[in-house]
Parts: sequence; structure tokens; C-alpha cells
Amino acid sequence: MRILGCLLFLLLPFTLFGEDSGMMAGFEFLRSDIGARPGAMGGAFIAVPGDLQGLAYNPANIVGIQNRTVAATYVDHILDFNQGFIGYGQKVAGTGTFGLSLSYMSYGEFVRTDLEGNENGTFHPSDFLITATYGDSPIDNLSYGLSLKYIQSQIDGYSASALAADLGLIFSIPKEQLDLALAFLNLGKSVDAFVEDHEKLPMAIRLGFGKRLAHLPLLLNFHMMRYADLESNLFWGLYWALGGEFTISDNLFLRLGYNSRGSEQKVESSSDRFAGISIGLGLNFSRYHIDYARCGQGIIGTLNQFSISMTF
Repeated sequence: MRILGCLLFLLLPFTLFGEDSGMMAGFEFLRSDIGARPGAMGGAFIAVPGDLQGLAYNPANIVGIQNRTVAATYVDHILDFNQGFIGYGQKVAGTGTFGLSLSYMSYGEFVRTDLEGNENGTFHPSDFLITATYGDSPIDNLSYGLSLKYIQSQIDGYSASALAADLGLIFSIPKEQLDLALAFLNLGKSVDAFVEDHEKLPMAIRLGFGKRLAHLPLLLNFHMMRYADLESNLFWGLYWALGGEFTISDNLFLRLGYNSRGSEQKVESSSDRFAGISIGLGLNFSRYHIDYARCGQGIIGTLNQFSISMTF
């Protein structure tokens, strides 16, 4: 409770972040949680150092990678949507840790029509994101990370692009097996518009912690998030997520999570009782790590995420 109180106190000044939000931001796919391990934990992954799947949550998560690592994720999204991620990370002695990743979102096939409704072929809208990340730990127990991002969205013959940055910190308290984290996401602006109006980026602030319990094989994670352009129906317009990873054995992990966005996906239907709830498994085989997550999205469906990573 003391930890939670401190986090709320730190986040209070940032609630002003969204007061002049204006119109809804574009590049909506940047709000998506990607990665089977974080997805299974409800997206509560801001303070998990050493995992490439955590770059979208906090660039400081890259610190802690000791070997060259490759990770890939495929998301079987709702409708005909598909999403993917591939990343590479490597520590350079005396310099820091570097990472490079590519993410995409494909929205399937759409029928093109004219103003009279006559069909005229098809098109395939898509988004992609290229991210370069650097992180280091300049002093004991403090890590930082910076990601530079190029974003592009395409709809038929139109496209829009943007440049952005993510900034993150992780402060560790080894004696308590506790990591405190803060991240600023999607700080930047559109450089090319679909037509005339440049869309804003979904800028956000995340604040949270990761805690490994002393007498239970559980890694507990929690975060709160505030978007500049979007308020939740909870206090201060915040979204939050809570997730846990149970170590069943050295090779098997069970993960559970809840994201408060599930409260906005409910429409009083029996099929949305699991909105916001996620579950998943992780398997480790020598240098290989395989993860699966099933994430409830209410009546609109369920996301299935598959990830694999390898160290070498």
C-alpha cells in the first residue's frame, strides 16, 4: 500500500497532461499491447528488465540483456487483423545495450467503392513502426532507455508518417526485489498527413512497479497510464493493469493479468465477462523461450499472441 501511495503521489502532477487534449490522436495501433509475455500479464510490463518484448512498454527494459537476443511475436487479432513484432538486442561492453525492432499491423482486405457505391477493386490498410533503442545503467540500481521511432500508416493510396521518442527509467531496490519504473511514450509529431490535417500521436505516461515476492514464486507487476488525448472512466482518467507471473518450474511459467480497458469493452453481454482478463504460458528450453497469451476483448473477440525468443 505504501508503494501504491507513492506511485499515486508521483502521478498526480501528470494528470494535467491531458487537459488540453483536443481531438483524438491518430496512429491508434501504438496503443496496442504486443508480446505474449506482457500480453498475458495484462500489459503490466513497465518494470521487467532484460526482455525485448518490453520495449513498447518502457525502453529501459532493454537494460539487463546480457547476450545477443532475437524475439518475434505474432498476434491473431480480431476480425481479419494481424499484428507482428521482431526485434534484436545486444549488450556492448562499456557502452550500453542496443536494440532494433519492427512492428506492423495489417487490417485485412477492404472493398474500394466510389461515391455511388460502385465497387472498384480492393485495398489493404496497414501500419508499421521501426524503433531503435539504447539503454544503459550509469550508476548502480538505476537504468534508463531511449527509443527513436519512425511510424507510417497507409490507407489505399494515402499515407501518413510521424517521428517519436520513448523515454524510460527503472530504479531497482535489490534488497526488496523491487523495480520502480516511469516511461514517457510517443513523444513526437506527424511529419506527413493523409491529406491536410496532421494527426497527433497518442502520447502517454506510464508509472508502475515490478515486485518479486519473498515467500511465493510470483513476479507481480502493476502500472498506471495516462494518455494525453484519451481519458478512462476511472479516477483521474487513468488506465491501469495488474499482472503476475508464477514460476511453476525452471522451464514453465503461468501468467495472469487484468487491464482496466476491459471495463470499456463490456456491453452487458455474457460473452464479455472476460473483457480485460488475460492468461498465458511460458516455456524455456535452453536458449529458446516460447510464450502464449490469450487476451479477452469483450464481445468483440479474443486476441491470441505467440512469441518466441532466442539468445546466442
